Amino acid sequence: MSTESDYSDSEQSDHGSGGKADVGGLGLAIVDIPTGNDSSSPPLSPAKSRQRSDSESDHSFSDEYSGSELSTQRSDRTPSPTRQKKSKVKLKDGTTLDLTPPEDLLPNAEKRARRHIKHEEVSDAIYELTKCTALTRLVYGDDNWKLAESHTNLAYAYLTLKNLPVQAQYHADIAKNIMLSGLHTSDSSSSKAELLLMLVKMYYVLGRAFTILKKYPESEQNLMKAEKVSDERKKLGRSEGTEKIDLDIKIAIAMAKLFANQNKQAASQGYYEQAMKKVEKNYGNDSMELIAIYQDMGKLEQSKGKHADHDKATESYLQAYSISLSNYDGQSEEVAEAAHKLALAYSEGVTVEAETAAERYLDESLGIRQVLYGPHHPKTISSQESLCKLMIRTERQEDALSLLKTIIAAKNATYGDLSEEVGESYKLYGSILLAQGEMEKALRYFKKCHTIQSNLFGAGHRKSKATQQTIDMLLQSPILAAKEGQTKAGQLKRRPRFSANVK
Repeated sequence: MSTESDYSDSEQSDHGSGGKADVGGLGLAIVDIPTGNDSSSPPLSPAKSRQRSDSESDHSFSDEYSGSELSTQRSDRTPSPTRQKKSKVKLKDGTTLDLTPPEDLLPNAEKRARRHIKHEEVSDAIYELTKCTALTRLVYGDDNWKLAESHTNLAYAYLTLKNLPVQAQYHADIAKNIMLSGLHTSDSSSSKAELLLMLVKMYYVLGRAFTILKKYPESEQNLMKAEKVSDERKKLGRSEGTEKIDLDIKIAIAMAKLFANQNKQAASQGYYEQAMKKVEKNYGNDSMELIAIYQDMGKLEQSKGKHADHDKATESYLQAYSISLSNYDGQSEEVAEAAHKLALAYSEGVTVEAETAAERYLDESLGIRQVLYGPHHPKTISSQESLCKLMIRTERQEDALSLLKTIIAAKNATYGDLSEEVGESYKLYGSILLAQGEMEKALRYFKKCHTIQSNLFGAGHRKSKATQQTIDMLLQSPILAAKEGQTKAGQLKRRPRFSANVK
């Protein structure tokens, strides 16, 4: 077996004689052990090797969640007939004790994890992946790269299934410490490819987690390492599987999002285009993976502020909408979401045609969501709010007020009478009335908003203070001040403070 190639000639000269490689100069030492077979499983300790059959076959540990793969490969272990008979023992108290060895429990736990991920059963998937980590430690030991792989799978699940970057970083750091603390062996090119793929995933998880946590220098370092290890894996000359392709695409998108968060639009644009080319090359020009990329590119263009090209941004959203129509049913949530985002892009335009197109796509999004979810659903309400704001912008206040009444009723049923969402709608309603000169009615709705905000956040919160300032401004009107003094609440405010001292 030839040794692994490195990035620098000096590293090759240092490690080439002993079959030891420092992957990409990252301090990860891998030793190639020439063998006659092509098994991808690393050698176990003598005690554990006696428990395994010499005729093991490999299978992929992957999932189909969001087009991504969760793990690399494991060995199918067929327990001996003797162990199958003695795997469960019934105790005197009637309970059954499971004595199945961990090397037999591990593949079953992996299968259950894949099944739960496929059906989007997130909690059950996390539970099984946690169990896989414990079983892997029993089977392979504390220092084997398979344990690092198991922690990486768990970290990846926390990141992609539950969007918990802190937990993802924690388990990815454990995997990284395992890989940096010892010397890891690979007895075949397939085993080495599997190991390197795990490293790519590990650095990707760390990069994305740090991006979400807004630790951008650490994020860039880890994503660059993921790219390096990915390039190193290509030198093995093996055909790239779906998991490897998906990871390369995800790394490019992760780099694009990282630079977008740092307002480095040019670098971000380059990585988005790189990701788009990879998707088109491997999955076609109408692949559903392109939807999110086009939408992110549109959002990136809009983030340029006064230098933004709104026509270019709208074109990106329009491409995403067209691909949604070609991949999903016309009455699906995916089409409704794409139409909603396209409408918001059109609403940034200043022409009558753009406003008309925005209303058309908002009507489409709202119609689909009313059929799918009914009137009392957050996504339906979201489309209604966007349509209401468009009506306000096009100076159709009466239509906006009528729709806003419907929205308030839906929010009361969905979020509750004293929810922040209802308070914001009251504030918007009051603003429209204030623009129409209906100061008395506007004051009433601003008071409703202030009551909700005070109950939720307290009177000293910035939102409560801002609303109170609007109320105080309105009360500067002599007419409103006089009417306010005649109300019961106004009389209570003017009442002298209670004192226990009698004068």
